[in-house]
Amino acid sequence: MAEHEHEFEGHEEELEAPKDSLWRDEHEMEKSANIVYFLTLGIVSGLILREINKKTKFPYSPMILSLGILIGLLQKSLGYVGESASILSKMHPHLIVFVFVPVLLFESAFNCDWYTFKYQMVNILLLAGPGCGWGAILLGAVFKMVLQYDDNDMTWYQAFTLGSVLSATDPVAVVALLKELGASLAFNHLIEGEALLNDGVAMVFFIFFNKFSKAASGKGEAVTASQVVLNFVRNSLVGPGLGLILGILAALWTKRILGDDIEVTWLTFVFTYLTFYWAEFCFFKTSGLLAVVGLGLFWSAFGKTRIRSSVEHSVHTVWGFVQYSCDTLIFLLVGIIVGTQVIEETFIHKSDYIRMIVFYFFMILARFIMILTFWPFLRCFGYPISKSEFIVLVYGGLRGALGLTLSLMVGCDEELPARFRHLSVFYGAGMAAITNLINGTTCKALVQYLEMIENPVIKKKVYKKYLEELIVNSQDKMRELESDQFYSMADWNQVNQLIGQPKFIEKIEKLETEIKYMIGSNKVLSNSSNLYEGLSDQEIFGEVRYRIYRIMKGLYYDKFEYGLCEEEAVRLLVESSDIGLDHTKGLLNIWDQLYKNFLNFSSVNFFFKVKEMPLIGPFARDYMIKHLGFVYDVTTTFLSCASEAFHLTGSFPMNKDAVRVVMDELNKEIEKAEGYLSILNDTFPEIVRAIQTKRASHSILTHQRHYLDDTQQNGLVDDKEYQLLKKEINTRLVDLENHQFDMILPSFHVLAMEFPIFSGLVSTDLDNIIKSAYEKKFGPDEIIYEQGMTCQNIYIVSKGNVVDEFPGGSIRKGLGTLITYTNLIGDGTCMSTAKTTADSLLYSLNLKILKDLMNKNPNFEFKIYINSIEYLRKMFENQAGPLANLEIKRLMDFFRTKSKLKKFTENQKCDFIFGGYLFRGELKDINNKVYSQYTYIPPQDTECLVTKDCQCLIFEDSVDSFNNQMLKQLDLDPLKDQQIQERYSQIKRTSQIEKSKHY
Repeated sequence: MAEHEHEFEGHEEELEAPKDSLWRDEHEMEKSANIVYFLTLGIVSGLILREINKKTKFPYSPMILSLGILIGLLQKSLGYVGESASILSKMHPHLIVFVFVPVLLFESAFNCDWYTFKYQMVNILLLAGPGCGWGAILLGAVFKMVLQYDDNDMTWYQAFTLGSVLSATDPVAVVALLKELGASLAFNHLIEGEALLNDGVAMVFFIFFNKFSKAASGKGEAVTASQVVLNFVRNSLVGPGLGLILGILAALWTKRILGDDIEVTWLTFVFTYLTFYWAEFCFFKTSGLLAVVGLGLFWSAFGKTRIRSSVEHSVHTVWGFVQYSCDTLIFLLVGIIVGTQVIEETFIHKSDYIRMIVFYFFMILARFIMILTFWPFLRCFGYPISKSEFIVLVYGGLRGALGLTLSLMVGCDEELPARFRHLSVFYGAGMAAITNLINGTTCKALVQYLEMIENPVIKKKVYKKYLEELIVNSQDKMRELESDQFYSMADWNQVNQLIGQPKFIEKIEKLETEIKYMIGSNKVLSNSSNLYEGLSDQEIFGEVRYRIYRIMKGLYYDKFEYGLCEEEAVRLLVESSDIGLDHTKGLLNIWDQLYKNFLNFSSVNFFFKVKEMPLIGPFARDYMIKHLGFVYDVTTTFLSCASEAFHLTGSFPMNKDAVRVVMDELNKEIEKAEGYLSILNDTFPEIVRAIQTKRASHSILTHQRHYLDDTQQNGLVDDKEYQLLKKEINTRLVDLENHQFDMILPSFHVLAMEFPIFSGLVSTDLDNIIKSAYEKKFGPDEIIYEQGMTCQNIYIVSKGNVVDEFPGGSIRKGLGTLITYTNLIGDGTCMSTAKTTADSLLYSLNLKILKDLMNKNPNFEFKIYINSIEYLRKMFENQAGPLANLEIKRLMDFFRTKSKLKKFTENQKCDFIFGGYLFRGELKDINNKVYSQYTYIPPQDTECLVTKDCQCLIFEDSVDSFNNQMLKQLDLDPLKDQQIQERYSQIKRTSQIEKSKHY
């Protein structure tokens, strides 16, 4: 039919006059310009309404929808703007789907919290899959059995088709509202996830029932059962599968892009539309919407960490802008179509308006029945749903853009009866308008009435503490400005009013009253400095665990940011924290959550045996490096972050007994991970060496890139040099991903030459060490040396694991480590007892040769001493001061960069302005306090007197300030709460005095 129309048009043109190939219709150009102008005005109107939303908290979507309806109703009196609106109201519905819907679906899926979404997956699939189909059948039954539409209006199949159209939910306004009110992330994801998936599922059911409808009326081919099954499988399964495959390809491509935020952003857009068009038209003729959802969910789960941290912010910013623009325009278009429908409709009777009102209530009832049908399953899977959440889930099922678009598709299908086509558009537009204007605006009142949002005492206390801190910080800034000559004439009393200080104080007083009522206490909470007063032990345990999980999650991202772990590792580690945050009432269970993601060593052993075989050998080596690299990355990153969190927990401003209990839990998790790492080192030392080489290279290249960015921002390198160096570093990072590493364990001669402690030694000294070394094997639990025995040798672990035990603790050491540095700085006797935990191979080094080398090489001696601190601070913990609370990697970095090794003789004087550490000898300060060996020396304003020859580290910066800086960075300063409370109380008293003077 379309072909004949084109032929007719062609003949008409020939009769008029042949047109030049460059001829363009000026009238069409003017119409196009008007449309672009109108869409620009639409975005501007959206910005104005966005500001109104900030002031009034009236939901944004209903406002923009109402504006569209108003424009549609008044289009004839709006001049060319109205003409543009009229043209847009005639826009083909497929164009709306092709342009707007893929972007909205991908953005929603891309920005979801994958862990929460995955945990809710069964419930989401139930509601969006069979729930959507069951809802379509119920709504179809309402049209035929309740509203009494006969076959001249719509047949049963047509009623089910329209039911499919109206079963697609679009709860944009409700989700935004729930986020604003503080609803749980799990419930938000249930509503948003259902809407995300049932958009595509509704399209599948729409096509399914529409084909049956046409077949029943004789205008379409007969539909067989096998066709139904194949079509359903193709649309519901192949689409997401195609999205997954294209997501993998896009992620692989993105991995090779470094530092180019434009290319990464465009890549996400290109693959979004390519996925939709390839799925819908080119290859499988499947559901393009579900394919885009599959693509977005893959990116949420695995693709985000493929985006380099340097460009991630740009990508999310651009997608946020596009999502907002599309959301605004699509709701504006929906409103225009609704308004136009009211003016131009001729096939709709007055009784249909009454039926629509009745249908609205039955639509909510049908959704209630649908959710109630699956209620037993919803309570068994995912997060439990409360009764109040059940009610909001029913009431929050708004209809929106996709439902209206599908109804317009029905309206454009000339094979269907005219009356049914107009009824479809009428109900699609009507339900979109009514649910957004009624449900969208009243849902807040319903949520508040049901008291669905839990607000426990601890949240109120934390919020109160935050407000107090905000007031104190504001006053500090005010004091700073008062001393500035450019603000000398400011009215500071008025400033207090303008910055809202009295209002904040009122909020705090209200919170104090609410907290007092909730915990049933008669204490005046405003005078209490304990944030956790009135809470049970279990609640405090939960809060400590909550803080540990949050701290570790931040530390994981910190390691990833600086190239110290890969994206797969940080994804798993962050997910383990997310799981823990859901179960803070139970014991810490971090390592078991991680361990279940590792394969058994037997499978890796198989690949290790065939690594030299032709054909499969390269693949086996590549697999081992990647898989064990992932395992090693996860384990070492967890150990590093857990150790740091372990030391920081001592600064938690809460019950120390509760903190100690949870610290014991964390320590057990650390011990499990250390045991696993020792097995990994024992079993695959060759692979561990390759992994460590790759990680070290990656970390240094990432550091080079950060350094280059910093110097470029400070103007120390010009743009041309910056771009050349950046390209070179990025190329090396990409090459590193594909580098083939040798999996051969080096001889001791090679190992000694590469050993960090020996770097910088001249070749003759290194040769002396190597010549004196000999190999020694130990069985499991065999003692290497005992505490108190004469020390003659130092050992390097080449294979196996060693535990160094001493009173009060132990340290486990594995592949490539030296045991023990303390024996080199001591008096000739062993300071600990070392024994193996498995079959081990150690290289024995002559103690005398190393001591002689320390005497003649200050740099080598300095390395020995600072490495011994790891042992000494545990052996003499009571004398370690703040050194005991620093994570070892940060501590070693501090010593390397901020300390010097010095020797003093008796009666000399020495300065410890920033403090130090005494290894040998004795000294006393001005107050005659004596410091003996293996003791931390706090910062001293005056010189100390050496009473016995001593050797010590002198710090060039304060360890206390370094430690406090970290605590403040993580908001763990133990004195902060008390200081804030005292400052706030003073500010409050001053405010009350000023207020009384005013009155």
